[in-house]
Amino acid sequence: MVGEAFSQDGVVDEGACLWLRLKTGFLKWKPDYDSAASEYGKAAVAFKNAKQFEQAKDACLREAVAHENNRAAYEQAGMMLKLIEKASMMYLENGTPDTAAMALERAGKLIENVDPEKAVQLYQQTASVFENEERLRQAVELLGKASRLLVRGRRFDEAALSIQKEKNIYKEIENYPTCYK
Repeated sequence: MVGEAFSQDGVVDEGACLWLRLKTGFLKWKPDYDSAASEYGKAAVAFKNAKQFEQAKDACLREAVAHENNRAAYEQAGMMLKLIEKASMMYLENGTPDTAAMALERAGKLIENVDPEKAVQLYQQTASVFENEERLRQAVELLGKASRLLVRGRRFDEAALSIQKEKNIYKEIENYPTCYK
């Protein structure tokens, strides 16, 4: 349907290209959703520029479906997270805990909206690294982030424990006004 509109109006002749990206066969077992999504995005822009808004809407919807079906992005994100955790462990073994903590904190920030449970785990790991290095202010900050995510996820028992740990660290650094809020 999108390919026919391309050919008829002469805007862009990529209809066959879109079909080939999603077609499977004997040698190609999986459709290439990433490339198809990119092509649908280009098609939507071309349709919009040609003032064919109905076709532009259709192309945008197909682009969204292609992005939704693209599992490679999720697999790459999972692989990236594993590599960051491995790198942080290597930094710790090598004696550079600051870099390990920075890597874990950045990974937590990246994944916070997608997988809050994993982000909580990363923040808690980072807090323990800072705690071992006697950098309690950074540790308490990350425990606070973990506590807020736990409350948002309605895991109140774990949040209470995290807040209690946060409170104990505030006592250690003698920040009494924050400790007794």
